[in-house]
Amino acid sequence: MRFALTTYPRIEELEARLEVQRAQLCDLTTMGAVIAGIHEIDAVLSVVMDMAIQLVDGEVGAILFREGEKFTTKTSWGVTEKFVGNLTTTDNQPLVDHCFLSGQPVLLTDLQMRTPEGLLVNSAIALPIQTSDKKFGVLVIINKAQGGNFTAEDQEILEMLLNFVAVAVDNSLLMKERLETQKTEQEMAIARQVQETILPQGVADIPGAEVGAVYYPARAVGGDFYDVIRLDEQSFIVIIGDVSNKGVPAALVMSASSGIIKSIISANPTIAMDELASTLNELLASEIVKDREMFVTLLFVKFDLERRALYYCNAGHLPGLLWDESERMIKSLPTSGPIVGQFPGAVFEQSTMPIESGDRLFLFTDGLTEAMDAEGNLFGRERAEQVFAAEIELSPNEFCRKVKEWVDSFAAGASEETHDDFTILQVRVE
Repeated sequence: MRFALTTYPRIEELEARLEVQRAQLCDLTTMGAVIAGIHEIDAVLSVVMDMAIQLVDGEVGAILFREGEKFTTKTSWGVTEKFVGNLTTTDNQPLVDHCFLSGQPVLLTDLQMRTPEGLLVNSAIALPIQTSDKKFGVLVIINKAQGGNFTAEDQEILEMLLNFVAVAVDNSLLMKERLETQKTEQEMAIARQVQETILPQGVADIPGAEVGAVYYPARAVGGDFYDVIRLDEQSFIVIIGDVSNKGVPAALVMSASSGIIKSIISANPTIAMDELASTLNELLASEIVKDREMFVTLLFVKFDLERRALYYCNAGHLPGLLWDESERMIKSLPTSGPIVGQFPGAVFEQSTMPIESGDRLFLFTDGLTEAMDAEGNLFGRERAEQVFAAEIELSPNEFCRKVKEWVDSFAAGASEETHDDFTILQVRVE
């Protein structure tokens, strides 16, 4: 009889505790469903802060995430980031750092510590927010609202909650990455369509000359473009350029540049190449590029077959190469001027060179010379000259395809991240 008297109260106490735990588990199940349905990290953490405080009857708390080398408060209840950052373990280690790095909960009891802000800290609990392979941050709750210490049961219930949280945060980050990837892919598709619309689908026959041109795209859409504009039976202009950016911004500036160039030439077919560069520069700098950190490099070359001369203006682009058939040697078009689109009032210069039958002009963008091999060596200008001389007997179209073979052979084994788009263009005077 004495046994029954002492046992019944304990059984009733255990039953009461089990009922509380069942209620908490039920709450956790509901909370888990709520958390799983939220896809924004900040919203998830705000809800979790509220849930955690209620589950363990906490007074104040905060959730901090590691961003780079420091912690940033994502959400808090009645406590500052500085205050939480000053909390230490029993061996004077920063509480948040220790919990995050160790990946283990920290339970502090019977502290009886008065902070400079006047808050009495009696008990604190810190738990890491992490998955099996990723660490995100730390949950810290300070003081029981009704007094006393946090317990092992409090720790257990919070660990169960944070298991839901870590998965939700991981899923949210993955979803964000997927959305960003989809956005980038959509932008690349738009840029590619713009670029394909601008680049010539084929080069028209030019009396007295043969022209070959090819654009080789990389995975990312760059700002390369070229054009061949026939003026009359005896003259035409070839243009090659590169916008200092990728994706949609580069494609739009490229589109604007191409349209402006054609409009200027249509209005004034006899325009000098330096005047063409200057007019384009003023329009881009004042109306298109403005204060954006973008610019265009361009090389304008006008062939006058009647006068047997070419007139060129280099606006920050790689110098072209000229094959002198009579001397069987390569010459450079060295004169270079400022880039286009950044400096209103910039002065450009037109130069001239004689041309004869059999002479060839080779133009290219920096994606050719900056192609890398597996050891990080650049293809370079010297190799560009080497392939020019070695394949000089090929037709311009065959030459363009052959250059790609040289580059592919050189870059075999190199990472795809080192590949850039490049454009090559060759003109042979007949």
